[in-house]
Amino acid sequence: MKSTIYCFSGTGNSLKVAKDIASGLKDTEIIQICKKNIEFNKATSNKIGIVFPVYASGIPLLVKEFIETVEIPIDAYVYTVVTFGAAAGASIIQLEKLLTNKGVKLSAEFKMKMPGNYQVIYAPFSDEKQKKCFEDEKEKITKIVKSIENNEIVKFSGLGENLRRTIGGMIYSSFEPYKKDEKFWTNKNCNGCGTCVKVCPANNIIMNKGKPQWQHKCEQCLACMQWCPQKSIQYKKVTVKRGRYHHPDISVEELFHL
Repeated sequence: MKSTIYCFSGTGNSLKVAKDIASGLKDTEIIQICKKNIEFNKATSNKIGIVFPVYASGIPLLVKEFIETVEIPIDAYVYTVVTFGAAAGASIIQLEKLLTNKGVKLSAEFKMKMPGNYQVIYAPFSDEKQKKCFEDEKEKITKIVKSIENNEIVKFSGLGENLRRTIGGMIYSSFEPYKKDEKFWTNKNCNGCGTCVKVCPANNIIMNKGKPQWQHKCEQCLACMQWCPQKSIQYKKVTVKRGRYHHPDISVEELFHL
């Protein structure tokens, strides 16, 4: 396999991007970043992608843990695509520092706006806004694939970029997702199907007497809430009247971490 994409995805946005890139590049394997893949990954490809969503203007903790653990050839062409509903924040510079600490160079940086999916703060994007994101993604993927094929160096810089990264770093400094799962609960619609257990990349949910029980290692990806077939999982009271979102081109089975 000449190309590998490591992808972290909760609601399917990043997985969709990874799949589209893999389709364009050919001969590319996608490995999902999840708890079970943390400790035994050694990259052998000469072209490596890292695709993940932006959390609190920074890098998801599980992605950070994965990057610190995975072995990457120092001469590999490494690129990243970060997906977000608002902005990339400090995510790219954080990844770059993690790779530099391993003696690995981040050669190309790409950004992809996708439908927002953090329903603990806001409602899902409108259908019209989602459609616009999907159309833009399709157009940008073609350019991204071409850059990757040609091993192009792609960097973002300038005063505006530096300011966004600085502000993003300040926001990220208070990002503590682990115990936030204390605020999840299920309503009477829960039928104990266990979908939430299967889609949790952090292996953070167990079933107890037919109901999900969170183990305080939450990544705040919201996969459990967004993929629940009964829409029974809630966060505090704020999500009761809010809709749910997951990428329409991704099936729930694609995100099972069994």
